[in-house]
Amino acid sequence: MEHHILKVALGVDVSKDNLAVCLCRLTVNLTKEFEDPFEVSNDLPGFKKLIRWLDKQVASRENLWIVMESTGIYHEAFVYYLYEAGFNVSVMQSGRVKRYAQSLDQRSKTDALDSRMLAMLGCERALPLWTPPDPILRELKGLSRERSFLLKEKQIEKNRLHASEHSVYSNKRELRRYKQRLKLIARQLEEIEKEMMELINASSYLKGRIKHLESIPGISFVSAATVVGETLGFTGFTNAKQLTSYAGFDVVLKESGAYKGKTRISKKGNKNIRRALYMPAMTAVRCNPTLKKFYERVKPTKAKPMIALVAVERKLLVLMYSLWKNEINYDPEYEQKKTARTEVLAAQDRSNLALTSS
Repeated sequence: MEHHILKVALGVDVSKDNLAVCLCRLTVNLTKEFEDPFEVSNDLPGFKKLIRWLDKQVASRENLWIVMESTGIYHEAFVYYLYEAGFNVSVMQSGRVKRYAQSLDQRSKTDALDSRMLAMLGCERALPLWTPPDPILRELKGLSRERSFLLKEKQIEKNRLHASEHSVYSNKRELRRYKQRLKLIARQLEEIEKEMMELINASSYLKGRIKHLESIPGISFVSAATVVGETLGFTGFTNAKQLTSYAGFDVVLKESGAYKGKTRISKKGNKNIRRALYMPAMTAVRCNPTLKKFYERVKPTKAKPMIALVAVERKLLVLMYSLWKNEINYDPEYEQKKTARTEVLAAQDRSNLALTSS
């Protein structure tokens, strides 16, 4: 039976307590053969039960591809277990899975159908192989998420304190507790930023690359560390377009017949990156000559100044990605040098054309 099978894929729909799985075989006739879907528990006994079943179904683990959707933290224990067991694993972003699902003639949505859809995706597409992220980057991401949470809590407490101070029925003990909570949050934010600094300084590789990002006017250490942590060192991105889509900076436009929609960013991405780049963009339009010119050029063409600021945020993210990949510092005269090179090449082309014509 194995000789007429081109590819075998296991689709796994992950939830907090269970794993819904479905096995798909792609034959040489390009037809798909499915095993009946079933569920196992999302814990170690369930993992072992599934592996025993898989070893009976496939001749070699190397010929099997396991596909699942990224689900926050619930898939993590399973994907690490599979990686250590030697399986090929792909963890797909929800946006890509959703677009694939929309292309199918499938109106219902259940865990079993989702696992079947993921198995089909594994058979039909060449998917990227998942590898564990650097432990330091993983810890850095956790710290940046904790810091983001505390910043939101700080704003909430400040708003409550302001409301209480201006209330007719203001209570001194209540005000004292609000102020105490704000002091605690401020102290914990300092601790987190110190831990982020210590974590990066412990790695000469990360320390050097973060310095490249800090060379951009407007980018602070915390902003650079947050973006690096959220992207796990820009791993998994092969071009800037993928990165901007991941951050939700990709531009979308809806038009149909006489209807002409407005262009906007999708916001279907990592909101922590967008939040981390807001203040750097505000600083960049004042302190970075290149981005200041870009902002002033774009701003009059947009209905709201905020749209131009978002364009600066996107520009900053792409610039950080470029400096990280090339391991170089920011060059404020890069655009001028690029223009000069273009003019020199254009002059050479005109000269060559004139010689050819004569």
